[in-house]
Amino acid sequence: MSILGIGNKGSTKKVGNFIYEFVNQESFGGILLFIAAVLAVISANSPYLSEKYFALWHLEFGIYVGNLHFIKDMHFWVNDALMALFFLMVGLEVKRELLVGELSSFQKALSPIFASVGGMVVPIVIFLYCTWGSGGERGFAIPMGTDTAFALGILMLLGSRVPIKLKVFLVTLAIADDIGAILVIAVFYTKGISFFYLTLAVCMTLVLFLLNRLGVKTLTVYCLGGIILWYFFYKSGIHATISGIMLAFTIPIRSKISTTGFLDHLRLAVNVFYSNAPKQDSQQVLLNAKQNNALEIVAKAYDEVQSPLVRLEHYLHPLSAFLIMPVFALANAGVRIEKGFEFNEVFWGISLGLFIGKPLGIFVFTFVLDFFGISRKPSNLTWTQIFSVGLVASVGFTMSILISKLAYSDSGADQATLSVLLTSLVATIVSFVFFFIFSPKERVASSTAAVKEKI
Repeated sequence: MSILGIGNKGSTKKVGNFIYEFVNQESFGGILLFIAAVLAVISANSPYLSEKYFALWHLEFGIYVGNLHFIKDMHFWVNDALMALFFLMVGLEVKRELLVGELSSFQKALSPIFASVGGMVVPIVIFLYCTWGSGGERGFAIPMGTDTAFALGILMLLGSRVPIKLKVFLVTLAIADDIGAILVIAVFYTKGISFFYLTLAVCMTLVLFLLNRLGVKTLTVYCLGGIILWYFFYKSGIHATISGIMLAFTIPIRSKISTTGFLDHLRLAVNVFYSNAPKQDSQQVLLNAKQNNALEIVAKAYDEVQSPLVRLEHYLHPLSAFLIMPVFALANAGVRIEKGFEFNEVFWGISLGLFIGKPLGIFVFTFVLDFFGISRKPSNLTWTQIFSVGLVASVGFTMSILISKLAYSDSGADQATLSVLLTSLVATIVSFVFFFIFSPKERVASSTAAVKEKI
């Protein structure tokens, strides 16, 4: 695609730098997410903070204008509104990867996609086996999710023991996992459907797609349409966060002007600026009108040469990493341990599904497809590293907790959330051990350096 300029050495280096920036930002977000989760558990069980903590998330606020009022508590705004922005970011990543990224090439995408399928199917089978007949089957999707921020945070802490190809494999796998989790939420965790509002949501989505086809590139238009789309999905009974995914696929990826057009604007602006500058710089205190017009040409061209999709994604990444995900953890990870914890069927379904099913499914599906030549694992990666990244992928914090809240009532959701937290903690420790034992620092460091040189 000409948007990213793929095809020459300089642009390839830019793509490589983008991957490094993405990994670093997401990984730091994982650390922040962990801190927020710990603070939530401490606050929920503190004799001094517990009541205030739970009262905070039940505070109500919203819109109240005349007869129009939309008042909800903090939990709703976090889980249904803020998470819609998170799903929007995920959708933008998915669309970009499908068009110009790792998922755009069938051969590149095949291995991590099938690995993610194994990482979803096997945990679900294990969960259903553990809970069948107990009444807890509704939470079958809890162990299928991978938390990208947490997972990349773990890989970052491991440093040069983890080659960049393994990080890209995990990111692609996690994106495919997110698609699966989103589809499951839309299909299986919808209470009652209002076909009137669902029709309105479909119509609104079609309008946004039409705007895309007509060449509208202004993000404000799509964001306003996205708010309306969110409301229609909420009223339809389908989880409102799905609107984020639908909106993402309507955002244009092509910029208003091409790279050549940008250079033409830039040359024009530079010529105007230069021809209207005084011979001696000391004679000019302020820019004249024609120089200011030249700068406006540059500013406008700068906005128009950028892909609206990539621009919005860059806006949302820090918002997601430093606000949405930590707030989600604060709101949902706080469970009272004093209520007691049951090692029941749901606990074993979640724990074994995440800790055993996830790495086993990823490893087995990747190995079988590689063995039969259907797809190949990334070169220079060992099978031990594939299994180790499967352990990292078993940290299923965000999606798992969200599905826990959708699947069970308050007490059941607390038990499921605590199961997710305990299992994710164990998976983190074990994955560290695996990488330290089976992925020597010196050997991987040289491999990573070689990859950096190529990109």
